[in-house]
Amino acid sequence: MLVGAYTAIAVYLGIKLPYVVLLRTIAYMCFKSLLTSHDSFLRRFFLVAILVSVLLLILSSFASYKLYERYVIRLAESNAANLASAIVDARHTALLNVLNSPIQEPEGLSSLDSDLRAFVKPYSIVKIKMFSLSGMIVYSTDISLLGSSSAGNKNLDKALAGGNSSSIQTKDKIADLADETRFDVDVVESYVPMYGFDNKVIGVFEIYQDMTRFRAEVKEGVVSFTVGFGLLLIVLLLGAFYFIKNSARKMLVQQKQLEQFATIDPVTNVFNRGEITRQMEAEWERFSRAGTDQKGFGLMMLDLDHFKRVNDNYGHQTGDELLKRIAHRLQGELRIYSQLGRYGGEEFVVLLPEVTMVELNGIADRILKLISEKSFTIQTNEISITLSIGLAIAKRSDLNIDAVLKRADDNLYMAKDAGRNRKWGE
Repeated sequence: MLVGAYTAIAVYLGIKLPYVVLLRTIAYMCFKSLLTSHDSFLRRFFLVAILVSVLLLILSSFASYKLYERYVIRLAESNAANLASAIVDARHTALLNVLNSPIQEPEGLSSLDSDLRAFVKPYSIVKIKMFSLSGMIVYSTDISLLGSSSAGNKNLDKALAGGNSSSIQTKDKIADLADETRFDVDVVESYVPMYGFDNKVIGVFEIYQDMTRFRAEVKEGVVSFTVGFGLLLIVLLLGAFYFIKNSARKMLVQQKQLEQFATIDPVTNVFNRGEITRQMEAEWERFSRAGTDQKGFGLMMLDLDHFKRVNDNYGHQTGDELLKRIAHRLQGELRIYSQLGRYGGEEFVVLLPEVTMVELNGIADRILKLISEKSFTIQTNEISITLSIGLAIAKRSDLNIDAVLKRADDNLYMAKDAGRNRKWGE
């Protein structure tokens, strides 16, 4: 919709079809990239940037139009001042007689009127008025205005004080000096002072000039500026979008890496102690808020038996690889919603939501067989190992997660004392 609106504006401004196609293509690329972005903040940010850019383009185009319009006004004002000076030089005596005499009948001005019309014929003049120092119209190509007073006219007052004043208007129709009607005309109305030989203001000319011939040039200039500035804005937006998008993607990757570093044990690729502790605390909060009919959650503390011998006999690298293999095997056995974490050294914690003691014992039995009945091949070494498990189920009488964790840890030591490679529970 926005792309279509942009194209409609471009056509309205008179931008040539190849430019319209180019603008449409670039704008489509920009909006497509924006809409396909999965980052909602990035989409909102660039939507605001696009809206601001459109507003900036509209305002700058309007400003450029006003600058061109001001240029046309200044040009017309300069022409009017030069023309007034030339008329005074050529018809000084006749002008003084009219300015210093009482209002004359149109017949008495016929000679001056003919001279002025002939003098300005080569120029695009459509009307002339001449004011005395009192603000009275003493001559006009529109004879119906003779004798009218323009007291209080600020533009006239400025010209009587020696300044120039001009403005532009668009007339639906206007009669020129040849009494021919012109339609849709841009007219610049200029008030310029008339200076005598003593360099004093003797009156004021109000000159209407047809400046319609500059309309196409103004439009072309504004369109060229709008197209150029619009292309620049789109290129900058696209460049900024892709730069920020790529930067945001890198930041997300780095953020995920940092989150992984903060939550994942680098050796086993399961939760580290801090994260598995947070998971247990969160599960305790849910259990505490739940009703009495909801199952409790279970904890298993797992400790590898005689793991120090592995490090002593095969080295710490092999020991780390064994920990990684064991964690991977445990993850394959556990339920999807169970959480596994390395609690420290060769010790692991398993969090199992909504489980009974019977179910917990069954899972522990499978884990014991999973680890003890199949050895691990690391490089050329066949390594067999067992583990001991302490079990605990959360109870309503527990004050906090630490109470559950302590029971599981105590039961782990009971399993160790009972001969290892076994579970111990409540």
